[in-house]
Amino acid sequence: MMLAIGALLGCAATLLTLAIRRSLTRTPHCGWCATASNWPTSQHDALLSRGYVQDRHRERLRDIRHGRPVEEPDPWGEAYLLDEVIVRSRRMSTETTAAAADFAQALAELADGYPTDPEGTVPVIVTVADPTTGEQHPVPIEPGQLDWVTALVRGELDTFRAAHSDGTGYCGHCRGTGLAGGTGGAALLAELPADDGSRP
Repeated sequence: MMLAIGALLGCAATLLTLAIRRSLTRTPHCGWCATASNWPTSQHDALLSRGYVQDRHRERLRDIRHGRPVEEPDPWGEAYLLDEVIVRSRRMSTETTAAAADFAQALAELADGYPTDPEGTVPVIVTVADPTTGEQHPVPIEPGQLDWVTALVRGELDTFRAAHSDGTGYCGHCRGTGLAGGTGGAALLAELPADDGSRP
């Protein structure tokens, strides 16, 4: 009786040891590669499969295009990025860098070419930072010039509003006169005598 119990315990211990060893030394299996290549198994985990991960990237992009909810952050990260994503990212980086440099240069030209404040006025430092490269473009600009830029942006906002179906359709910068100088141009136009048809 004791011998039989000992044999049963020995078999159980042996089976447990084999099961543990098998779980620790189990060959990774990638179902994606096994399906794609018709091999019964693939010697790596599915998360290391380029095809599998890129399929997940494509699914995520489709979900984003169709407005479906997606997991944030991207669980696949930078692994096996799609070629079109890499190309788009490089293009956007180049465009961002160029836009930052162009805007900083335009501000600098405004500051250098058209002073507005008395000599010795402490300028405001406007810094244009490129998020792609981290490069910063500090531009000293006078307070009066900053007012110009502010008026320009507000005029553009007025133009957008006027372009709506219920808007006036007038340009927000020249107030519909087509003359440089904005409200000054409009005032100048208002001072001109009305055309009675006698002028050519």
